[in-house]
Amino acid sequence: MTLTLREKFSSWFASPLGKAVYAAELEQIEDILPGLFGYHIMQYGYAAESNYLFASRIVNKTILFLDTSECDDNINAIHTSAEELPIATDSIDVIVLPHILEYSKDVHKMLREMDRVLIDNGHVVILGINPLSLWGLWHLFLCWWGEMPWSGRLISIPRIKDWLSLLDFEIEKTNCFFFSPPLRNQKILKKLLPLERLGRYCWPIFGGLYVVVAKKRVVPLNPIKMQWRTKRNMIGSGAIEPTTREIF
Repeated sequence: MTLTLREKFSSWFASPLGKAVYAAELEQIEDILPGLFGYHIMQYGYAAESNYLFASRIVNKTILFLDTSECDDNINAIHTSAEELPIATDSIDVIVLPHILEYSKDVHKMLREMDRVLIDNGHVVILGINPLSLWGLWHLFLCWWGEMPWSGRLISIPRIKDWLSLLDFEIEKTNCFFFSPPLRNQKILKKLLPLERLGRYCWPIFGGLYVVVAKKRVVPLNPIKMQWRTKRNMIGSGAIEPTTREIF
């Protein structure tokens, strides 16, 4: 029986490594979402069990699942695809994208949809796996086996910055974290916790995971000032100009 992508994500987040990743990501999200305000916040991804929105002060919270799944009664759940969102244009204040770019069939189209539904000055929060890390090295060897989370296409922070800049987004924050190697053994993971403190100071750009926060800029429509030219004087500088005065 072939597992769906949602089922693979759910199984992986239930593993010791997945739980450690989710806890580390929540720690990052809890520092970001309380500072983002608005009326509507939305998360869409594959893992139904991973709710990143509870730290937000925004009242209206919506989770979009990209596969058939169940959700809590106190959260609106919509089943859709990443590239075609059933959301009105300019209606969402904050969008959270946890590990969705790696598995999107058309990343550019998905980002354009994100841009479409986000209001002016709205924010997007992107969580992903850093290819420039031990996690990226693991991906090179395990991507052929189709196991989570290595079966996706890892995207670097500079590339995300380029894509967002083309959509007129301003990067407000980037941060790499989770410097421990992606090991499944829970006891070893606990022993490697000191690497987190060391990695933040010694090699901060090589964290296994990253978070990117960007703001949708408003392009002002400045009126074009017409450069009116003064009428050229057709009379030579040495001549006397005619006058309309009457001579009595």
